[in-house]
Amino acid sequence: MTKIVSVNRWGNGLGIRLPKEFIDKVGITETSRVEVSESDGRLIIMRSKETRKHIPLAERLKDWNGVPAEPEDIDWGGPAGAEEW
Repeated sequence: MTKIVSVNRWGNGLGIRLPKEFIDKVGITETSRVEVSESDGRLIIMRSKETRKHIPLAERLKDWNGVPAEPEDIDWGGPAGAEEW
């Protein structure tokens, strides 16, 4: 099966929409991961066997003490234009 699809800008990259017939046949969903490779000028997209482990928010925040981290002081150098210091 072959289909022609459009390539569109997505942020700084490019994206394509996968036709429903393909995603149903391959068995991918909105949260699936895919492997993208190139061979002899062909773009190859395959369903990845790697899965992203879901980590609940409570577990992600378990070591957070509720106090935001202090930003580090960054020396951006002296004025470069008409800035006032």
